[in-house]
Amino acid sequence: MNRKAIVAGIGEKWVDLLTLDEVERAHEESCGTGASCGSSGCGCRVSGLPFRAAKPKNITVRPGDTVSVSTPTSRALGASLAVMGIPIIAGAAGWFIASGLFPNAAEAARAGLAAVGLVAAAGIIVALGGKNREERLPEITAVVG
Repeated sequence: MNRKAIVAGIGEKWVDLLTLDEVERAHEESCGTGASCGSSGCGCRVSGLPFRAAKPKNITVRPGDTVSVSTPTSRALGASLAVMGIPIIAGAAGWFIASGLFPNAAEAARAGLAAVGLVAAAGIIVALGGKNREERLPEITAVVG
């Protein structure tokens, strides 16, 4: 997945970026060929909060540069699977464990154990998600403008 963003700040191993608004593409085309966000009369509209990308080793970036940012699909797919799939599986496992251990238990008790499994799995994912965060940052692939 590729997106355009503006460099807001640069750190030692990371770059803070602001995502260009989707409407910006049409605005950029109306500014004329070769016009960038900082050129005369062509301001940029950004959306969302700043996010971090890995500082590129072979590309020089400065604050105000428009860059192309890429997140590998396999990385995004793996994260989605972990964040959504594991808690759902843990919740279902909690339901079936409750059904097996307590066959006469009320639906509310089964749902409670399913919720405990879901919350426990989500908590573990959040706790483990903070490790090696620098290694999972999106990458700047090119300076666009």
